[in-house]
Amino acid sequence: MQVKAILFLVCLYLSLPVMAIDDISLRLNPSYYDEQNQTIYVDVELRYQGHGQFQLADQNYRLFYDSKILTLEQDHSRSDLPQDLYSGIQFMEILENLDADAVNQLSFDDNMGFVNFFIDLNSASNAGISIKSEDDWQRVAVLNFKVSDKNALSQIVWSKTGATDSYATAFVEIMKWIAPNETEPVQVEEYIDARFNIEEELGAIKVAISPNPSTDFIKLSFDRGLESDMNVTVYDINGRKVKQTMAYQNAERLNLAVMELSPSTYSVELTPIGSKQVVHSASFVKISK
Repeated sequence: MQVKAILFLVCLYLSLPVMAIDDISLRLNPSYYDEQNQTIYVDVELRYQGHGQFQLADQNYRLFYDSKILTLEQDHSRSDLPQDLYSGIQFMEILENLDADAVNQLSFDDNMGFVNFFIDLNSASNAGISIKSEDDWQRVAVLNFKVSDKNALSQIVWSKTGATDSYATAFVEIMKWIAPNETEPVQVEEYIDARFNIEEELGAIKVAISPNPSTDFIKLSFDRGLESDMNVTVYDINGRKVKQTMAYQNAERLNLAVMELSPSTYSVELTPIGSKQVVHSASFVKISK
């Protein structure tokens, strides 16, 4: 009788559906340095590595950073999620120049910065964006920091157990949409901090032009996705503007028709919209067919 009962329980257990495990990773990704304004853009990114898909609901992020080098520019930071589904970025707390040297858990705690911000669903009745396990990193926000020394090591660290719990016991919170007005928290399995030297790692955008020489079209390939919309301007050998178009945020390449140009050498310049700062320039040769 006891053996039958055990076999029944085993069969019952094997017949239960396998529950999907939410495996969320978070990454801080320094993506672009604005030389003119001396600011760094840091992408806040999320990736789902579970089964099926994950519907993103409310998020509450907490970060520590070296405020001797970095100063958060609140007005130039933003949410990157659809505005019809989510609120803009909302800052709850920004603290800088904190002296927590007695704790000695982070290397920069003698001049520490802390930020707590959230992005919420506009309505819990509706699902947020769906993130699938095969998707790449999803950018949810962009933080902008003023940089005092681009040659120094900059650090931005997630608030997490074992790394920052001596300073605060509240960590990152990510909610999953289940049904109308029903969400539940998920466990973040991986945190990727940002430690970078701007001068060494985030110089000007690199652009490759091909084919070069060209007869009718050129392709501009960027070494990383563009942080913002860019003006792409072509100048002739005398410095006169002969063509202009736009490359949009996140673009990694751009095709440009040049068949109307006379055979000569031309330069291409990339400048952020609303700025005169040239972030890259390159040249190509136009030849006759």
